[in-house]
Order: sequence, then structure tokens, then C-alpha cells
Amino acid sequence: MSALSSRRRAPGPTGYPLMGVFPMARRDPLRFFTDCAHRYGDVVTMRLGVRRVYVLRHPHHVRHVLQDNTHAYVKSPTATRVRALFGDSLTVVDGERWRRRRQRVLPAFQPSQHPHFASVVSRATVDMLERWQPPAERGEAVELVREMRRLTQAIIICACFGEVPSREVEAVGEALDVAVAHVDHRLWNPLAWMKLPTPGGARCRHALATVEGFVSRRVSEARHSAPPPHTMLGALLEASPGADSLTVAELNDELKALLVAGHTTTASALAWTWYALSEHHDVRDRLEEECRAMLRGRAPGIEDVSGLRYTRRVIDEVLRLYPPTWLTARMPVQDDMLSGYSIPSGALVLLSPYLTHRHPAVWDDPERFDPDRFIPARAAARPAFAYMPFGGGPRRCIGSSFAIFEMQVIIATVAQRYRLNLLPGPPIFPIAGLTLRPGPAVRTQLHRPSA
Repeated sequence: MSALSSRRRAPGPTGYPLMGVFPMARRDPLRFFTDCAHRYGDVVTMRLGVRRVYVLRHPHHVRHVLQDNTHAYVKSPTATRVRALFGDSLTVVDGERWRRRRQRVLPAFQPSQHPHFASVVSRATVDMLERWQPPAERGEAVELVREMRRLTQAIIICACFGEVPSREVEAVGEALDVAVAHVDHRLWNPLAWMKLPTPGGARCRHALATVEGFVSRRVSEARHSAPPPHTMLGALLEASPGADSLTVAELNDELKALLVAGHTTTASALAWTWYALSEHHDVRDRLEEECRAMLRGRAPGIEDVSGLRYTRRVIDEVLRLYPPTWLTARMPVQDDMLSGYSIPSGALVLLSPYLTHRHPAVWDDPERFDPDRFIPARAAARPAFAYMPFGGGPRRCIGSSFAIFEMQVIIATVAQRYRLNLLPGPPIFPIAGLTLRPGPAVRTQLHRPSA
């Protein structure tokens, strides 16, 4: 008997022949994994189809996979169902290929890029507020998931490529919507592996061709003339000259991945923020007062965001309860062990910020919305990886500081202009797909906040 086989197998649900727990998980994956964690503990195993899966919840286990033993876990094999959106980008590749790519991409996210990014965020937010004025005056509702998606698409497109005509921004945004929705639908589809031709698949391919054509044209123009200044494309071209530069294909993949990741996660987080503020009036009042007192009606600049401390704590608490990247996967390339349980090579390891952020041993009253959890003294008392909305370890999200900055600017700008009140309707609940978004719709009315 091998040393690995003599170790205990973690507890977990039995499931069905051939399909394992897939029929149960696909109906409501968030609830299913939450129930499993409550019933079986911090290490849960199950069969998901033919693959043995391990769901890890405790911060110490997350740290083991993402940081302490990261060399034993890879990401690429687990990304099959999202590769259409991310290609062979930094999000997906492993090993030396990942290390080289990250070194080449990192300059696009340096602090020197922040001033231009701030102007892009402010301009797009002001454009949205002007678009909101007619429905606000008529007392009409706006749907926040769609509005935040439209806003963050405009921001990431212009941050990557500079000035882009509005009709082209809209066309690329619509194509991104189609492609993301299709991949989102297939994530928990038991027939997705068969790659059968479907009308949805054809629409997705056409949408991806639109996005890829847009990126390719912009890259070609930049390579044959001066790259657009103060953009991510310009930073990527300037950071990798010579023989070790990114190839055209690599550059296209990274920019396409930025367009996808740079809007889906932030849009979901912003929609959850407005929902949370509408539900917690004391938090909303405090945030509005901070923004009014500090900014006095103007848009925040780089020098202001460090002073928006309560706004930042609100964002952190939203990301704790509703992390857009609610599930991430790794595959061990060698046998491992956690808390006495065997984790065999080739298994699928699932880490869920949603579950870890609610761990009762780490978070007091974990379902309660409380931004003051993130007062520095309280945050310092928690173990590493108890809070990980952007992942952790060497592969922590490269754009995390940009995302937080973007959210602070948008929230502080909007909160001075409008108070977003949720309209009566069906209860809002988390939809677990490519990101964790609120659904079925977040319909609000726009009101002027009281002075």
C-alpha cells in the first residue's frame, strides 16, 4: 500500500454513477458548495463527472495551495471552459511561460499609469451620469448590472487603447456581452465538453471575432506608428522591446483577456455595492458624508483616494460578501496532503473566496454587512488569506490596485450626484457564473442625496 493511499480520504457527498455530484451542483453551485462546507468541513471531496474534486475553505489551506506549495499546483488544465475568452494569456499559462509573461505585462499596471487611468475613469463616469439625467428627471428606473457593465467596458477599452469612437466602444461592448454570456452559460452545462455546433456557439464565435478583430487592428496600428500614449497597449509595447518582446499573438491574447477580466469583475462588484448601500442606509449616509466633506462636489483624483477610508472599507466588505471571482481552480501535479487528507496528482482543487470569506472561525457574524471589519487593527488580527477577493500568492490579480482605485473613483463620483434606491421587486440573489453577479435584475431609481 502506497503512503498516499494509506492516508484518509476527505468526507463529501456521494453523487451519482458517471456524473457524480454534477446534477446537484449545476442547479445552484453556490448553494451546493456552501451546503457541502457546512456539512463536511474545511476539506470536502466529491466526484464532478469523472474528475475527483477537493473543495478547500480554511485560509491555511488556501495559503498552502496559492503560496506555500504553489509550485505543486497549476492553473492551465482547469481553464478549458474559459479559454475562448482568455486565450493563452497571463490568466491561464503556467511555469516559466507565466513568469516571463507577468514580467512583460507588469509595467502596464505600474503607478505611473494611474494618472491617465484616473482621467479615463472620471470621464466615463461623467458620461454615464449625463446619460442618467433624463431618466432621473422622469423618475424612471435604471438597471444597475447593465449600467455598470456598460461603464466598465468603456473604461477598460479606453484604458487599453486610448480614444475610441463611441460607436466602436458600443460594438465591442455588445460583442463582449455575447461572448461572456455564452461562456457563462456553458460553465455548468454537462454537454459543454462535446463542443456540438449550436446557434449560441456560432454567435459566440462571431462575437469573439469582432473583439479579436478590434484588438488586432489597434495592435497593428500601434506597431506601425507611435503607440497611443498613457495606455496599456502603449505600456506593453514599450516594456518589451527586442528579442524577448511579446509576440503579436501574445499581445493580442493579453489585451483580449484585459477587456474581459477588466470589466466583468468590476461591474459585478459595483452592482453589489449599490445594492448593499440601498439595503444599509446607515452605511450609505456615512459614505455620502465622507465624499461630500472631502470632495465638495468634484471628482476624486489620485491624491484623494487614500483619504476615502470609509469608502474603501465599504468596497472591501462588498468584496468579502460578494467576491466577483467566487471560485478558482488548481490542479496538483504531484501528490499532496492537507490536514491528513490525501490530494492526489491530477485532481481538481477548488478554492472559493465566497466560502473562505464566511468562515465562522475567522469572521464574526459572517453574513452581516459591516465595513468596519476592515479598520486596520481588526484586519491585522485575521490570518493571511482569510480575505482574498483577488486571489493571493505569486498569482494574485495583477490589476487589483487598478480595480480598487476604479471603484473608489466611480462610487465617490456617483454618490455625490445620486442616491440609488432599490425598487420593490423579486429578491436579489447571487448568480454564480463566470463572476458572482446580483440577479435577476437590480432596478433602482435615481434621487439627489440630501445635503
